Amino acid sequence: MHPSGVQFGLSRGLLQLRGDEVLLSDQMLETISLEAQRRLQLGRPPIRGNFLVDITVRAAQDALGTQHQGRREETVPFFAHLNRTMYYTCCRVAERAKVGHKEPHRFLTNPDFWEEFAGKILDTNLKPGKSMAKVQKTLFKICRQLVKDWYAKNDPDNIRHADLIALFIFNFWNATGLLPMVQSLASLGGPES
Repeated sequence: MHPSGVQFGLSRGLLQLRGDEVLLSDQMLETISLEAQRRLQLGRPPIRGNFLVDITVRAAQDALGTQHQGRREETVPFFAHLNRTMYYTCCRVAERAKVGHKEPHRFLTNPDFWEEFAGKILDTNLKPGKSMAKVQKTLFKICRQLVKDWYAKNDPDNIRHADLIALFIFNFWNATGLLPMVQSLASLGGPES
């Protein structure tokens, strides 16, 4: 993020610095985490456009309220890079539960987490011919429960972020093409089919 965007976010409590990394402030993280929980309570699908970015932008706009006035040179770089800042923040929060880790330019799912996820898929014994929407719902339910379990085991103080991180990981897998491949395989049914 451009320094003027960082300064804009820092001065309004929307961002924080951790070393040389720019992340969402704790308050912003809490806000988007609550919105992720609300989304799931309403039964909304885990994947729909860039909703994680949308809830982050909305949270920033709501936090700014009437103090949104800033110089264009500050606000444009702030909002233009808010999606990347949200991504980096979610990577760091996911690391606390050990479900994955961030390398300089990418996020990697913990192989043990992935192995457990894959095993749970096989255990569900999905019936062939299920709609992709139903398969996706089942896969997300597995992912969400595993994220909660890993938070309970590795970072119980931050379990309140489990829904946000489950959505983050699930959408990350979708964006990288991993989830569509797993959905296709799962819709064919388990090994007994």
